[in-house]
Amino acid sequence: MSVTKIILSTIAALLIQLLVSSYLRFPSFNLSHLDLVLIVVVYSCFGRDPLRSMLLGAGAGLVQDSFSGGILGTQSFCKTVIAFLTGSLSVRFALDSPLLRLFVMAGASILHGLIFVGLHSLFGVSLIEPPVQENLLRRLAWPLLANFIGAIIIFPLLDRYMTGRAGRRERRTVRLGQMR
Repeated sequence: MSVTKIILSTIAALLIQLLVSSYLRFPSFNLSHLDLVLIVVVYSCFGRDPLRSMLLGAGAGLVQDSFSGGILGTQSFCKTVIAFLTGSLSVRFALDSPLLRLFVMAGASILHGLIFVGLHSLFGVSLIEPPVQENLLRRLAWPLLANFIGAIIIFPLLDRYMTGRAGRRERRTVRLGQMR
């Protein structure tokens, strides 16, 4: 994966996230549950470079925090932890299967929500009203669903964007080499 393409993808995700949360609102489904930046950060972890993914998560999270108006650093911390864990997982195991990537995205979405709520409660900001179990489940379920569906759509687009022309040339060269 090219560092430039990952950074451009993250900037695009940040801009789209800002536009979606500001201008697109539907009465039946809130698109603010979709975290495009988290999806791109998790995707970058599949490149088997945890340090790069952690830096990307920290930077993108800080930018996301600066626009959200919440506690500065919470998104950054969440995305850095997610990038570390997912990057470490991708180094140890081959996460090349699309189904396996979606399971990793689901786990990352749930963990992100738990860390985010936990950090806010640590700083004395309660995001969940009583009854806590029901509201926590609802608070984690909607982003899980939105990020899972978003990953189904965005991961193949990122695969196509990241491979680009060079990826097609490499595949063609391998095929020609195998034919000889």
